[in-house]
Amino acid sequence: MRVWTASVLLLLFSLSPTFAFADQPPSDASVRELLDVMQAHKIVDTIMGQSDTIGRTAVQQALNGRTLDAQEQKILDNQLDKVHGVILSELSWDKISPMYMNIYRTTFTQKEVNDMIAFYKSSTGQAVIEKLPVVMQQSMLQMKTYIAKIMPQIQQINQDTISQLQTYEASKKGQGSSK
Repeated sequence: MRVWTASVLLLLFSLSPTFAFADQPPSDASVRELLDVMQAHKIVDTIMGQSDTIGRTAVQQALNGRTLDAQEQKILDNQLDKVHGVILSELSWDKISPMYMNIYRTTFTQKEVNDMIAFYKSSTGQAVIEKLPVVMQQSMLQMKTYIAKIMPQIQQINQDTISQLQTYEASKKGQGSSK
């Protein structure tokens, strides 16, 4: 009986680091390795590289077909260039990687990080990394269709809200003059 009890206790003590390990926060080195194997810097660099195009597209949509004269276009281009420069400078991987480190460190356990590293090092994990930008791009393109369908409803809600606010403001002025 003593041998059995000793064996069980030995087994429990030998497993306890495994259980504790599962709940431990990940080390900085393991999070750094995960972000490296996920090629997170490339994803961020790609997004930042596209920020100029995204900004120019947003401005064109905001202009709603309005044509700018040469000086207006020059001013707008200058503004967009400056914004793009700030984005590239201030949201570079070197500046935002500490944020990602903290997010992963506080969100995942060491075991989860280890498992993700193993997955992303696999051929399937590398395929996910390679194909995810295409998935995201296709999702964004197709999402435009859904957004276009609901945009009239959103615009109507906005107009209704503006009308309600104007009516309310007018009623407040009317109440203030009757006192």
